[in-house]
Amino acid sequence: MSRSRMRKKRMTQLLVMAAAVFILVIIIAVAVLLLKNVKKLKSITLTPNFAETELDVNQDYVFSIKGNPSKAKLKSLEYNVDDATATFEKGSEDGTAVLHTGAEGVVTVYIKKDKIESNKITLQVVDQARKAEEEAAAAEKAAEEARLAAEAAEAEQEDATAATLVMVTGDNVRMRAEANTDCEIVRTCKQGETYERIESVDDWTKINYEGRECFIKTEFLKEVTAEEAESAKAELANKKEEEKKEEKKEEKKPEEEKKEEQKPAEQNNDQAAADAAAAEAEQAKKDAEAAQAAADEAAKAAAAAAGTVTINCSDGPAQFSKAEYDYFVATWSYTGMADEMMGHHSAAELHNLYNVTH
Repeated sequence: MSRSRMRKKRMTQLLVMAAAVFILVIIIAVAVLLLKNVKKLKSITLTPNFAETELDVNQDYVFSIKGNPSKAKLKSLEYNVDDATATFEKGSEDGTAVLHTGAEGVVTVYIKKDKIESNKITLQVVDQARKAEEEAAAAEKAAEEARLAAEAAEAEQEDATAATLVMVTGDNVRMRAEANTDCEIVRTCKQGETYERIESVDDWTKINYEGRECFIKTEFLKEVTAEEAESAKAELANKKEEEKKEEKKEEKKPEEEKKEEQKPAEQNNDQAAADAAAAEAEQAKKDAEAAQAAADEAAKAAAAAAGTVTINCSDGPAQFSKAEYDYFVATWSYTGMADEMMGHHSAAELHNLYNVTH
């Protein structure tokens, strides 16, 4: 009986040990499966390590590669780029990739392992040096356009300012209260006076006169600049000053003239006699001049017959050709005093005048 019991006890122990081993094997298998599942790659994330949204040509840009789960092994990866002028490959550090850009354009990169693809990143590649030059040129052009616009605006403003000033072009020009000739005459304007123009009303111009709206016929006004208005104002002031000086001269007549005006009436007869004598002398002088003129005309006629003309120049009689004389007569015919005009010039001056024009 003892042997039988021992055998049973031993069998029980063996069964318990077998069960324990079986359970341990199952636990190990489950653990292995769980561990393998933890390291199995499910997804890939590609992230740029730079902030630029536009890449430069022929430059390197680094990306980070992360797998999910984090313990998954990233081996045997495919580096894909859709630009034939660019390259995309494994970086010098684990978990990185490097894009070397090529020509300008759009480039897309992504990572692939078996059937798992990472997110795709699309970027613009631009020649930054060329872009900088173009932007500088555009900025310069914009600055030039702004400068020209400012100059045009300033010129327009100056024109507008100049156009608001008008100058009176004649003396005794009437300024009226309304735009018609039947209303009140505010004042009579002098040439050179300037006013601020408000607007045109038919053939009248509304102006600002000491804060009052008045009217002047447009035909007696002209537009002037501020500089011209100041110049005219100064000229008017000088003219008024000269007029005041003349008035003062008139007020201060020489004492001799005043005494002459106050001579007794009995001296009038002597003066009348003196005047008569002077008149006779003047008449005699005129008769002599008339005789001389007749002689001169006769001399001219004789000279004309001979092909020359005698002209009484300022430095004495001189001979001129008929062509020269006719030219001088034609030149001063508008005065009605051609001979007198010739007499105001020397013979040399007349010869020079003719030679310069022929």
